[in-house]
Amino acid sequence: MKTINIFGSTGSIGKNALDVIRKNKKDFKVLGLCAHTNIDALYAQIKEFSPSYVCVVNEESAEKIKNLSKKIKLFKGQIGLYEFASINCDISLMAISGISALRPLMINIEHAKKIALANKESIVTAGNFVLNKAKQFKTKILPVDSEINALYQLFTPQSNFSKVYLTASGGALFDYKPKDLNKVCVKTVLSHPTWRMGKRITIDSATLVNKGFEVVESHYFFNLPYENIDIVIHRESNVHAFVEFKDKTLFACMYPPDMRIPISFALSYPKRIDALQTPNFRGRFSLSFEPLHAKQFPLLDIILKGAKRGGNSLAVLNGCDEVAIEYFLSNKIKFTDIYRAMNYIFSHYKQARLKALDDVFYWDNWAKEKTKEYLRAL
Repeated sequence: MKTINIFGSTGSIGKNALDVIRKNKKDFKVLGLCAHTNIDALYAQIKEFSPSYVCVVNEESAEKIKNLSKKIKLFKGQIGLYEFASINCDISLMAISGISALRPLMINIEHAKKIALANKESIVTAGNFVLNKAKQFKTKILPVDSEINALYQLFTPQSNFSKVYLTASGGALFDYKPKDLNKVCVKTVLSHPTWRMGKRITIDSATLVNKGFEVVESHYFFNLPYENIDIVIHRESNVHAFVEFKDKTLFACMYPPDMRIPISFALSYPKRIDALQTPNFRGRFSLSFEPLHAKQFPLLDIILKGAKRGGNSLAVLNGCDEVAIEYFLSNKIKFTDIYRAMNYIFSHYKQARLKALDDVFYWDNWAKEKTKEYLRAL
C-alpha cells in the first residue's frame, strides 16, 4: 500500500483522484489532504479517508477548522503549506493551480518518491529547475495533463518516432467567427464541449493557450524539439495524442474525456488499476480530425514564440494570462481583451535569463502588475 498526499484535494483533480483511490483502497492510503478554502468539502474528505495530516492554505478558512481528531496534525497558511510539502510519502498529487504550486513542488521533490503533476504552470515557467531537481533527488514526475500523460503512455525506450501530435478540442468557441468573439460572455466560454475543468484552463482551452503550454510540457518531459511537436483539432476529445514513427506509422492513445484515467495511470505507474466503469462508446465514439488554422488562435502563436525565445518569456506570458483571465471572469474586460493584453505584454517585456527560481517569481509579478496597468487603462 502506497501513502499519498494530495495538494488541492477539494478541486476537480483532487476529487477525481480521491474517486480513483476510493475504487482502489488496497493500493493507497491517504496520508495528507491539502485544500485552499473549501472547508465543507475538506471535512467530508477527512471523515471518509482519515488522513494523518491536513493543510488549509487560506488563513481565514483555516480558522474555521475545528474539532479535528487529535491524531490529525493541522497545517495553516503559506508556511503550513511548505511544512505539509515536507512530509515524506510514496506519492504526491500536485493539483494546486497556477504558479503558486511551484514552491511547494520544489520542496516536495525532496520528500516524495513520485509526484503526479497536475500543474502545468510549474513546468511551463520553470521546467529546467523542476526537472533538474527531480533528477537530483531521483524523484519520478509523471504528468497528469491528459495529452502529456497520453504521450507518456505511448513512449517506450525503444521508441523510434519522428514526430508527436497533441489533439485539441478547440474549446467552446471553435465555431465562432472572429468578429463575434467580442460579444461572448463568461458563461459561453466556460461551456466546454467535452471536458469539465477549472475556469482558467477552460478559458485557456478556448484561446488554445492551454495547448501551447502542453507543447512546452512535451518539450520538457520528452526532450523534444519544438519543430517535432504538432497540434491537430479533434473535437470529440477521445484521442489525446499520437506518436509518428519514421515509417509514418501512427500510434494513438485513446480514452473518454475523463481525468480519472490519466490520474490513475500517474498514481499507479508502472501498474494499471481501475479508474472508472467500462466506458460505453456505442453511438458516441467517433474519430474526426482536421488541421489547426493558426490565424483562428493568435494567442497560441504568441505562446509558441515565447517558448522558442526561452528565458523569462513564458513566466511573463503565464502571469499576464492569469491576470487577464481574472479580469474577464470578473466582467471587467471583453474576451478579446485577453489577446490584446497578451500581445501588448509580449511586445513590451525585456528578455532576460532565468538564473534562479526567484527570477521566475520576479517576472511573474512584473507581468501581473504591468497587465493590470494595461487593462485598467482600456
